[in-house]
Amino acid sequence: MEDNRKFFVVEKTNYSHVPIRYEIHKNKMYDLTSAIRVILALDTLNEDKSKTSYHLQEVSFSEVADKQEPLVLTDEVEEDKQRVLF
Repeated sequence: MEDNRKFFVVEKTNYSHVPIRYEIHKNKMYDLTSAIRVILALDTLNEDKSKTSYHLQEVSFSEVADKQEPLVLTDEVEEDKQRVLF
């Protein structure tokens, strides 16, 4: 069975003078094996483990796709649109 799940590698940075910051590493999705390799490499190079840590976050498109319904235009929206045009 093929695993098509994708993961983000999230970098958490916690300095005392700024709020906690979360960033997606390289703004890229990885398969599980690649994500673990990236985390291991980053953690190995991490000199200050008390301030910076790395985490896996599964990318889930189904949460958005299943719950999102198409937007239905109403007459009110159409009237507003026509007023803006003229």
